[in-house]
Amino acid sequence: MEHQHLSTEVKLIDQKIKFSGRSRDNSEVIMDYFPPFGEGQGYTGLEMLLLSFSGCSGTAIAVLLRKMNKTVTGMAIRATGTRQETLPMAFSKIEMEFLVTSPDANTPDLLKAIHMAEDSMCPVWAMIKGNVEIVTRCEVRKP
Repeated sequence: MEHQHLSTEVKLIDQKIKFSGRSRDNSEVIMDYFPPFGEGQGYTGLEMLLLSFSGCSGTAIAVLLRKMNKTVTGMAIRATGTRQETLPMAFSKIEMEFLVTSPDANTPDLLKAIHMAEDSMCPVWAMIKGNVEIVTRCEVRKP
């Protein structure tokens, strides 16, 4: 495996709690929290987690569908996290909706790819699974 270690750096960039983060030579990502703690001028940590989960699972699903010789011309992933009401206000449930555009894939193909992503391909899913209820929905659309 080529990359055994991944690293990031996050720096405080204002007098409240706005941070700038980056990995490698990628563009910075701004993180902030809602007022009064922050100014709401960036992603919260939990929003970043949903983005990470969506991107990681989407990557796995696209790769898996293409390994099944299916054409993927588009994909959208909608993730919604429900927070518990007690501290820490972590997610108790995450709902994932996978919308795939393909001329030749069908719902069983997509369900198989989602199952494989959950079981063995998506490291973010592996880290979340067992800690948070994850509900998935999917749809295949023809171009």
